[in-house]
Amino acid sequence: MNSITILFFAKEEPNCRFVPVYPDAFKPVKIPFQKGPAQKFFQPVGTGFDLGFFDLDDLSKPSPAEDTFPLVISAETCSPSQSDDERIGEPQQDNSHMQITQAVLEKKNGGPFQVKVIRQLLWIDGVRYELREIFGIGSSSAEGFDDNDTGKECVICMTEPKDTAVLPCRHLCMCSECAKELRLQSNKCPICRQPIEELIEIRINNSDQ
Repeated sequence: MNSITILFFAKEEPNCRFVPVYPDAFKPVKIPFQKGPAQKFFQPVGTGFDLGFFDLDDLSKPSPAEDTFPLVISAETCSPSQSDDERIGEPQQDNSHMQITQAVLEKKNGGPFQVKVIRQLLWIDGVRYELREIFGIGSSSAEGFDDNDTGKECVICMTEPKDTAVLPCRHLCMCSECAKELRLQSNKCPICRQPIEELIEIRINNSDQ
């Protein structure tokens, strides 16, 4: 069974399980969906949530201490053998796959609420992964690093395409050969000068498309 679950003010518990902080105010809505790409999701009428119960400050930022986010959207695929009585947002078997989007709700100048994604998680075969942005791919940007300034070339040799990212700062800024040489001479990222813990080579499309 495939399903999308919407939770408001939900916190993460072990095994990528999410529970609402205010269960009496809003019961999580679990809606089935069919297999296939480019689907549009529509929440059923009557299952909404009155955001007026909460301050804008509470809606516009997560609570890191409690690992609570104002909006959590979970897309889950399960094997047919799994029971419909399982608890919402809790994968029961290792073959359960989930993509979890944790977001906040922002409202500016009296306009409508806008969803801002803060973090995305994957639960694959009983293993939790956190998706991280790599700065230097496409329109990605980070403070102090404008990808349009450096172009697609390695910031060291300025000739080869960049294909190696620095961790933990996540700057994609070097070619693999320069990255090897850099590790012999320095342990700092050439963009932000943070210490290098690991290098990861990423195959990307360097065409102008």
